[in-house]
Amino acid sequence: MAKKAQMFIITTLFLIGLIFSVQQLTFQYTALDLSAPFRENNIYLLQNTKDIINKTIRTTPDCTDFAANLRELKDFLDKRIPRGGYSLSLGYRLNCTNWQSSTNPPLNLTIQIVGKNADTSARVYLYHK
Repeated sequence: MAKKAQMFIITTLFLIGLIFSVQQLTFQYTALDLSAPFRENNIYLLQNTKDIINKTIRTTPDCTDFAANLRELKDFLDKRIPRGGYSLSLGYRLNCTNWQSSTNPPLNLTIQIVGKNADTSARVYLYHK
C-alpha cells in the first residue's frame, strides 16, 4: 500500500511539472490582441482617419503640398481599407485661399465608413493653424 501511495505522489508531481512546463512554453507564443475592439468599431477607424489628416494639415507648410498628400492618402485608403471589411469614403473640399485663416477652415472633410457593425459618418472642418 505504501508503494502505491509513493507512486501516486511521484506521478502527480511529475504530471504537475509537465503541465507547468508546457504552459510556460506556450505562454511565449500567446499574446492578448488588444487591437481587436479598435478594428471592429467604426468610430475608432473614423477618429484615426481624422487624426491622421489633422496631423498632416498642421505639419504641411503649403496648401498645394497638402492637396497632393490628401490625394495620395485617399488613393492609399481606397486600395487598403476594402481588404479589412470596411468601405471608407473620403470626400473633401479644399480652399487654399483660407490656408492661413483661423476663422474659415481651409478643409471641409466628410468621412463615411461602412463596416461590419454599423455605418458611421462625420463632417469635420480642419484648420492649418
